[in-house]
Amino acid sequence: MKLKKANAFFGLLTILLLLVHAGYEMYAYVNFVYNPGVTKLLSYLLLGALIMHMILGMSIMMFAKDTADLLQYPRENRSTILQRGSAIAMLALLFGHMKAYGILTSHFGGKLSLFLAIVIQALFFAAVFLHVGTSFSKAFVTLGLLSSMTVKKWIDRIVWVICIVSFILILGIIIQTYGMLWNMPA
Repeated sequence: MKLKKANAFFGLLTILLLLVHAGYEMYAYVNFVYNPGVTKLLSYLLLGALIMHMILGMSIMMFAKDTADLLQYPRENRSTILQRGSAIAMLALLFGHMKAYGILTSHFGGKLSLFLAIVIQALFFAAVFLHVGTSFSKAFVTLGLLSSMTVKKWIDRIVWVICIVSFILILGIIIQTYGMLWNMPA
């Protein structure tokens, strides 16, 4: 249980750092200001918390051996399956997310670079918000800070609305900013 509590803590810390990182980056995109020191500091703090969360999560999956139950009762475990699938998707898309600006500015294949950078970011953020939406309240349950399933359902609804609105806003800002950056002279 200590591993699960540590994982829940690092999951919440990762969400907090994600909010700070994404908030700063969206501010920087909208205002066309770029401070590489701030971006890198926030990115590395977030990455450190994420790596700890991933290591703990993988350790739990390897040693708890609960995957068979997930597959045996997929309808009842839909949230956990989405949670784990989105974690895998984030991991698979993380490198592309970090390199999306380079892909964009490479002008590889003409507008293909613009399209590819936007698609990578859209898929990455879809995975992130899917993972946050399926994980947030579970972390509080694991930490023993939430026991009411009625309150959990309300928290889940609020978090899903926030995730959907955030995804739409971030995607809109990325499309607008990447379009402007792609059209700038080299």
